[in-house]
Amino acid sequence: MLCGKCGRDADGKYFHLGMCQSCYEYYRKGGTENPLPEHGKIKYDCRGFVICHICGRAYKRLGSHIKESHGMSIAEYKETFGLCNNSKTTEKTYSEQMRKLAYKYDMHKRLKVLGENTRIKKGENDKRKGKKSRLQECLERSERYLKK
Repeated sequence: MLCGKCGRDADGKYFHLGMCQSCYEYYRKGGTENPLPEHGKIKYDCRGFVICHICGRAYKRLGSHIKESHGMSIAEYKETFGLCNNSKTTEKTYSEQMRKLAYKYDMHKRLKVLGENTRIKKGENDKRKGKKSRLQECLERSERYLKK
């Protein structure tokens, strides 16, 4: 059977009210169909969710939807639709909620403790494994530039 909303072939046991399971869940949770956003712009629906440039549906986390439904990475999506690499593809309050939860559960402290084994102390050259430091790279680049 074909889904009446997205047109995809849906397995009979996951078919409800003429829709596949993903369409049914989207509309059951209050999802709406929106006009497609302009190329290069992020648009939000009335709930504050980000609208997909491909299907016009709005999601709290657009990256998950793009990967699961359209088979693209968020980087490919941004390139295809002319979005900046640093443009947010989540609900406006989502990042703030995640930040608060990270601090609530002391994630910043745990990351610091877990990273102590990987930090290079002064005089430990063997841990760099032949990699140059950022300062060395900058100095070499400036020397090449001056020679030109």
